[in-house]
Amino acid sequence: MKKRNLWYILDSIFLIAFNSCFFLLKGSKHPLPIWISYGFIHLAYLALLLTPYFIRKGSASADYGRPLFVITYAFFYISYYTGVINFFVYPSDYTIPLVAHIIITVVFLFFFISNLLANEYTADSIEIREIELKYIKETSSKIKSILNKVSDKLLSNKIESIYDVIHGSPSKSSISVRKIEKEIIELVQNLETAVLKNDKEYILSLSNRILHLAEERNRLLKLSN
Repeated sequence: MKKRNLWYILDSIFLIAFNSCFFLLKGSKHPLPIWISYGFIHLAYLALLLTPYFIRKGSASADYGRPLFVITYAFFYISYYTGVINFFVYPSDYTIPLVAHIIITVVFLFFFISNLLANEYTADSIEIREIELKYIKETSSKIKSILNKVSDKLLSNKIESIYDVIHGSPSKSSISVRKIEKEIIELVQNLETAVLKNDKEYILSLSNRILHLAEERNRLLKLSN
């Protein structure tokens, strides 16, 4: 049996047990206050089941999901116990349980949406940071690998200069230098191919271009700060 099917079965257990007890013990004819609580209990459980679909994907998904699940679990349990109490001690006027459940739901929506917005902001910041570090780490690592394959002293010194400039570059990037960073990454890939072919003239030309762009990137970032 597929894992997804097992989750569907697990998610259905509460609904089956709850509805079985509800209709077997209380029948199908109830006053409006009880049906209101019945509906809000199912709404709260639906919110709990849908919570995973609101979690932002990324390296910190677990951190994003934890507070959302705390909020939806709290919403479900409060709605459930409020509804159960209403099943046994229900008022003749439906407005009391309706207002109570509306207040609970509004409070839930406030905290849930607030956390969603906070998660989006945090995720965007982390995503930008990962992109910034990718330029420094991956490009430096690639150049270091290329450097180990070069035996010519002049070319080796030139490529080492590129490594020093990029490795020591500011990690905090800017949209104004993204085009330069992209070009550097592409040229470094070309440099690796040129080294494998031992095309010294092309290696020197690429190295000079990469070094110039790397220095230009750093200069622009300093001017923008």
